[in-house]
Parts: sequence; structure tokens; C-alpha cells
Amino acid sequence: MYFKGINFPLDNIQYICPNKVTESLRKRIILHYFLPQIIFILFFQVVCSSQTILSKEAWVDSVYNSLTTEERIGQLFMIRAFSKLDQAEIEKVTNYVRQYNVGGICFFQGSPTRQTELTNFYQSISKTPLMIGIDGEWGVAMRFPESAINFPKQLTLGAVTDNSLIADMGKEIAEQCKKMGIHVNFAPVVDVNNNPVNPVINYRSFGEDIYNVTNKSLAYMKAMQDNGVMACAKHFPGHGDTDVDSHYDLPIIKHGIDRLHNIELFPFKALINEGVGSIMVAHLHLPILDNRENRSTTLSYRTVTDLLKNELNFKGIIFTDAMEMKGVAKHFPQGVADAEALLAGNDMILLPEDLPSGVNSIKSYIEQGKIAPSQIEYSVKKILSSKFDYKVYERSHLNATTVSTFINRPEAIAIKSKLIESAITLVNDDFNQLPFAIKSENTWMGISIGSSPKNTFLSRLKSYADFCTYNITKDIPLKDKEDIIAQACDYDYVVVGLHDMSRLGSQNFGITNETLSFIEELNNTTNVILCIFGSPYSLKNFDKIPSVLVAYEDDDVVQDITAQSLFGANGFIGKLPVTASKKFKYNHGIIKRSTGTLGYAIAERVNMSTKALEEIDNIAYELIKAKAAPGCQVLVAKDNKIIYHKSFGSHTYENLNYVKVDDVYDLASITKIIGGTLGLMKLYDQHRISTESTLGTYLTAARNTNKEKIMIGDMLIHQSGLQAWIPFYEATITKKGKDLSLAKDLYKNLWQSDYTTPVAQKLFLKDSYKDSIWSKIYASDLLAKKEYKYSDLGFFFVKDLIENISGRSMNNFLYSAFYSSLGLRKTTFNPIQRISLNEIVPSEIDNYWRNQTVHGTVHDMGAAMLGGVSGHAGLFSNSYEVAVIMQMLLNGGSYGGYKFLNKETIKFFTTRYNGNSRRGLGFDMKELDVTRSQNLADEAPSSTFGHSGFTGTCTYADPENNIVYVFLSNRTYPTMDNNLLIKNNYRTRIQSVIYKAMFKK
Repeated sequence: MYFKGINFPLDNIQYICPNKVTESLRKRIILHYFLPQIIFILFFQVVCSSQTILSKEAWVDSVYNSLTTEERIGQLFMIRAFSKLDQAEIEKVTNYVRQYNVGGICFFQGSPTRQTELTNFYQSISKTPLMIGIDGEWGVAMRFPESAINFPKQLTLGAVTDNSLIADMGKEIAEQCKKMGIHVNFAPVVDVNNNPVNPVINYRSFGEDIYNVTNKSLAYMKAMQDNGVMACAKHFPGHGDTDVDSHYDLPIIKHGIDRLHNIELFPFKALINEGVGSIMVAHLHLPILDNRENRSTTLSYRTVTDLLKNELNFKGIIFTDAMEMKGVAKHFPQGVADAEALLAGNDMILLPEDLPSGVNSIKSYIEQGKIAPSQIEYSVKKILSSKFDYKVYERSHLNATTVSTFINRPEAIAIKSKLIESAITLVNDDFNQLPFAIKSENTWMGISIGSSPKNTFLSRLKSYADFCTYNITKDIPLKDKEDIIAQACDYDYVVVGLHDMSRLGSQNFGITNETLSFIEELNNTTNVILCIFGSPYSLKNFDKIPSVLVAYEDDDVVQDITAQSLFGANGFIGKLPVTASKKFKYNHGIIKRSTGTLGYAIAERVNMSTKALEEIDNIAYELIKAKAAPGCQVLVAKDNKIIYHKSFGSHTYENLNYVKVDDVYDLASITKIIGGTLGLMKLYDQHRISTESTLGTYLTAARNTNKEKIMIGDMLIHQSGLQAWIPFYEATITKKGKDLSLAKDLYKNLWQSDYTTPVAQKLFLKDSYKDSIWSKIYASDLLAKKEYKYSDLGFFFVKDLIENISGRSMNNFLYSAFYSSLGLRKTTFNPIQRISLNEIVPSEIDNYWRNQTVHGTVHDMGAAMLGGVSGHAGLFSNSYEVAVIMQMLLNGGSYGGYKFLNKETIKFFTTRYNGNSRRGLGFDMKELDVTRSQNLADEAPSSTFGHSGFTGTCTYADPENNIVYVFLSNRTYPTMDNNLLIKNNYRTRIQSVIYKAMFKK
């Protein structure tokens, strides 16, 4: 049975008293208890649906007038409830709701689903709509740490310089609260934390600066209230300068009134002026305001009424802090403190120690004339007005089945990620080594102290470089300490993560003497980069470490983003929210920009949909099931963030060697752009080659041949008149029926003098045969008409151009100019020489030439016969490293702290050349001629550039949307005659999904 404004399944009655409710009793309960509520709500709905909408004043008056004196007193209380406890807890809360008509419920630990169910139930049995509250300073996860996304603590947010990000968080928290039926969030904490040893506020404050605290509190408050959830500024008049926890005793603060107005009260004044809905009064003793012994500010008329209400002109709801806290409870008999709090001017008594005693005490104060009935009326009507403003009166039925999904939605993770990226603070970098410039030759060690064995920080570091990692305890046994320090000398960089810290200064923030000694000795031995996953106050221990950053917190997201920031995926823009030492003062922070390195994030971080990208999974599974390829890798990056990176299937159909994301594929013609063309771009950048010059200008062998006058530019766009390809291998085999044999004078099964060219495993071609290949190329006829004809032969010349002009082999030139400084570890020609076969995906079972599985040597016959290195084929890599090169191009030639190319060069090569409808210089682009076969997804813009590969590969970069797409497969296994990948358009379909996953602007 549901009505708008009130809802209860009849089963709720059975739910409260299982096995005790007969059908007749159930009907009597409905008739006598629920029927008056139903009639009232139906009347209210009729009035609301008429032409004249019921005003707030009318609703408040009607509800107030329907209440008895005791029910009005009940409205002044917000009681505690859990969603994790047993039936006895439910019955206790049920009794308080029914008997006392309490004004609200503040929920604590449990689960989101269970809390939502209980909210539905408690609302259904309450005569007056309940105001539901939560202490959610960093979101609802403050009460459901295992079941919801926890946003950063306020001290972390104090390091963020862009307050609009805090507003985004406030909006998201409001949406989550509304989904759970929560009307008031007891946040933000606006205390100015100017006492480093504060045991209770500390990380809950935005920091020590009044302006920073104020501006961030305003952003948080306004965002929540603009989105339908009441904010509550706490803890009035300021709980920041104390070393006593009011949960256990009454803190004494002896500041003068001027100091209070200039510091502690400053943020409260600003929030009052901007319309904060409620304020919570703290349990503090301030003699300057009220010098009565053990008189908490909560119970002080001079504090609540004279100062807050009259002097500061606050008109919203005034909550007490929890009345069960010892700061007040230990000094007053049960119930008396509640009456004293009301007498002082508070409107709502939060978490009374004993509700019946509190109600009776207030009744007694009224009878004695200490509290006037008008004061009760004023506070109750104020509470009812807020219930109208925040739609508490609607009592809409909540969908408990969807709430967990909603409060963990990717949009929230994206907001959290942005906040963390913005907060991480680089406080010291004496040698200017952060962010790291990635270089393949560098050696790396990573040490996590006090972390769990599965460490996100160390795992993410390994995504960027070959880290030797250690995970050690805080006490650091002497043997481990000596071994690690001895080994550390051999590494260029030693990154240390400090985990499992404490917020308490009395415990030196969880840092042991053994840890301090270890870090000091390590720093004296090698180059230490220290990452603090905890309190910024702990910086006082590390003045002498040359490179230090503070990440403030220690969850997986923080660890991940910190590792990314070390390598330049994010800039360092955080500022210290507090002073830790003379060296590390408030607002200190070294600002450094991102170096354009690829980072990792969920799709929503870059305004795309994670769920929409899941369609890529379906396409990948489909192509494997259809046997279009045994397996594949797919990577999508947007705005320098990898948002999708997965592998599917196996290396072959015959084995269970599943594809991993860092396994290596034969790139085939992708070599043309990240190998051959890349080398030419470097030479063009150095003014050592011109695309308007001819082959004969640079290649002596081309002179006096029909290739001499071929323009470099025409060759790169495949309209120079060259043949498509020449099957060089066929001249080296003899066929007899289905049998074939290799020319014995040309091939050997073992490497030996004059036979050093590997065309497959244990198969070597005579070195001099390369001359025969080049003779055939130079002797080949040109096409009668100079028009577009895709040709590998042009990129055979690219290799010679690079080597002749640079004076180095092409692979060495590329490694030196690009691959090493890009930090590429698996992008290479002839991978079998340096990478385990288990990490290399085989290309084909070759029964037409090599008579074996092509595995670890290039599939392309011409490239194989040239020694595995060519401008058109031969490169092997994985999806990540291909993406790095493509991102470097999108970045305008910069990546990871290095400048590789001028952006003008990239623009020149990736723009259609000489009116070609599809080709840039070396790069494939979207076909603009609709009468021709389309090569890219319809949604891809015309500026998209990249290339596909014969083995079942492709990569494209979209400069308009800053998107990189990489697809790698071995569709040629077991035979290159398998064209299902092409026929079913899998690569283009995946690219289309990427664009459909973008949120519309």
C-alpha cells in the first residue's frame, strides 16, 4: 500500500514484530494508527493538486497544530540509528518514532541498501515526516567505507586550488544523499585547524588558513544546498585549536573575543551570509563566552543565542553536537543537558544520550517556566519549514535495490580522481627530477613501507618502467634493511612509499624510528624520491630528503594516481593546506605541468561512458568466437588517459597461452608510421630531407634508374607509380605439386658466415640475396599512369633513406631518436633476440615458404628477407607502446619530458598531401571520397590519422578529440587467407563504439 507522501507495505507491521501479528490485529493497527496519517496526506495531496498550491506557512501551521505538546518536543530530537544492527535496534528506533514523534534520524554504520529500506519503513510509521541526516563529511562512505566511494578528506581538499572541483564533489554527495532519502549532511567542517596535534578535527578540516577554509566550505555548502540537501557548518564556534577530543572530555579554549572573530568565527560568518541551512554547535568550553565551570558552548546561552543567533544573525537550524559525547554528558545528569541545550537556543538535539530522559527534562523546564512555549513553537516551526524546503514532507518511496549501484557510479570515481590529481603536492625537488623523464636505460627500484602485499602504488610504477620492488614492514628487520640499501646503490632512482600512517602527532603520524633510520640511510646512499601517503604534518621528519611529495591519503585510487604523477601523467598543482615545519609552510608547493605521459582513468574522467565501452568486449568475444583471430588487444586513450585497455583470447587456437596486455604482436604496416615515417619526420625536422626532393637526391643506387625522379612526397602517399609488391621469396623455392623445397644454396638451418639473415626460427637466408632483392626493385617497371596505388616498395626505400642520411642503421636511429626516451621496452625489430617467445604472439603457420610457425620473426616476406628491418614492416610491439607513440604525435611532438618533433612537422605529415582524399605523408587518413571504400568509422573526424596492418592490426589518432585507438591481433593465424576480421569490419566497429561512448557536450 503506497501513497505519495506516505508509504508502507502492510508487511512492515509483520516485519517489526515477526510471528506476533494476527490479521485482525494488523487491521486494528492500520485503522487506529495509520488511518489518520493516510487521511491527512490524502487531504494534503488534494490541496496540492488544486489550483492553489499549499504554501509552506500553511503546511507548517497545519502540521504544528496537529501535534500534541509531547509530539512537538519530539520534533526537537534527532536520534541515532544503525542499519547494521539486529531486530532489537529496529524496535527501539520504531518505538521512539511512534511514541515520541522524533523530528529526525541520523544514520550510522550499516549498508546503503539496508539504510534505504529502513528509511522507507521509519518514514512510513512516522506521524510527521522524518528529517534524515548523516555525518558524511567525505560522502556517504564515511558511514559505509566498504560499500561506497569515499571522497577525499577535507585536509586533502585543502591542497586543491580549484574550488569548482569541490563544488562538483558537493553536488555528487547531494545526489547520493537524495538517492538514500537523506535530507541533511553534517558537513562541511569549517573549523580552522591551527593546532597540529588536534586529535579530533585534524584531517577533517580544510587546513589552517581562514580564507582557504572559508572558500572551500562555501563551495561545498552551496553545491549541496543547490542540489537539494541541507548543509551543516560545524563545529561552532570553532574546534580547530584544541588537543582534546570532545568525544571523551571537554576541551578548554582560552582565546579572546577578537581572536575568535578574526579566525575561528570567520568561516561561519561567511557561510551564514551565504545562506547555510544549519550550524552545529560544538562541545567546547570558552571562558571568554561563558565562564561557568564545565559549561559547554552547546549549553551556553551567550554562545548560541547571544553570539550565533543575535550577533551573527543566523536564522537556520541550530543542531547540537552529539549529546552522548563525554564533553557534555559527563558533566550533567541524563536528560538535563538536553533541556539546557534547548534553553541555550539550539533547535535540534542531536543524538541524545537517553531520549525519554531528555523529553521529560524539557517538559519539566517548560512546567518550571525556564523554557517558554513560544521557544518550542519557534524551533519546531523552523524545523518544519526546513522539512518543507528540503522536500522532507514528500516521503517519496526510495528504490533500495538501485542505491548501491548509484553511490558507486563511475561519475563519482571520476570526481574523486580529479580531486586527488589536483591535491597531490610536490614539496621538494632539489635536483629537478620530477616528474620523471622516462628513458629505457634508467634503472628503477620501488619500496613500499607498511603497505599490504598487493600494492597498487608499486603495480602502477611497473606500468611505466622495469621496477625492482620491495614491500617491507615498518619495523624493517636489520637483514632486510642492509640487503635493500646495498642493492639500492645499483639503481638510478629509488622511489619510497610511506603507508599505513596515523593522523596523530602523538604517534609521530605512524612513522617508526626504524622507518626514519632506514629512509635516512637510504638517502645517504642513493637517489630517494619519497611519497607520503598520509598526514602532511609528518613532513617535519623529512626536511633533508631531496624529492618529497604528499599524497595525503592511502587508498588504491590515491596510490595509483600518485604513481602516474611521478611519471608526468598529471601535473603537480597542490599546495600545502597546513604548516609542517619551517621549510614546509602553508601554501607551499612546487608547480609542475604534466609532461603529456599517458595516464590511467575511468572513461567518465574524460567525459565518456564506461558502460558504453563495454560493447568493445562483446565485439572482441564475437570475433574470437567467429575465429576471425585467436585473440587481440584493444586500447583506447582520451585526453592522455587510458580509459580502456584489455586483452582477449589466446595466442593461438591450440594453446592456453592467454593474451596479456603487454604481449607483443607483429605490427605489419603500422611499421610504416611508427617506424619508417617517424624516422623521416625526424630528418625533416632537422632539415636533412625534403618531401619535394627525389630518391635520386639521396640514394646513389636510384640514379640512372626509373626510380631516380620519384618524389619523396608522392612515394609516401602511394602515387609514385611503384608496383604494389614483389613476391621475392618465390624465386627461392621450388614447387613440385603440393611439395616445396628451399634453394639449398640460399638457406641454412644454422647461423653461419654469410647466412646471418633470419627469416624464421632456425632458418637463415644468404646475406648476399639482399642485393638480388634490390636489383629486382630497381629493375621493376613503373605503372603507366601516375595514380594512387598502395605499395610496400616505397617504404623499402624509406629504410635506405633513413640510413643513408643519418649514417646509422634504421633500428638504431629510431631507438636513439624515439624509442629509448619514450621508455619503450618492447617495441623492436626482431623481438626474438630480446623478448621471451611466451610474450610474442605467433603470426601464421607458413606452409608456402618457411614450412613452420612464424613466431618471433616478421611475417612479411620482403621484410624477413631484408633481415627483419624495413620501413614497411618488421616492428613488433604491444598496444600500450603503440599508443605512447601516437600520443606523442597528438601532444605535438612532446612526451614524458622530451621534445621529439616539432608540431609543425607533425601537422605537415598528418595532413592530406597534394589533394589526396585519404593519404597524408606516410599516414593513412579517413577516406573523404564517399564513392570509395571507407576505412574508418563514420563518426571519426576527417583529421584522424594512423594506419592498419596486414596481420590484423590498426592504430588511429584523432587530434580533434585527443583520442588514441589501438587494435592488435593475429588474424593471419593459422592462415593469412582468413579474412573474417576484414569482412566483418571488427576494427571499425570497435572504433565506432569509442565515439558512441562520448558524452554529448
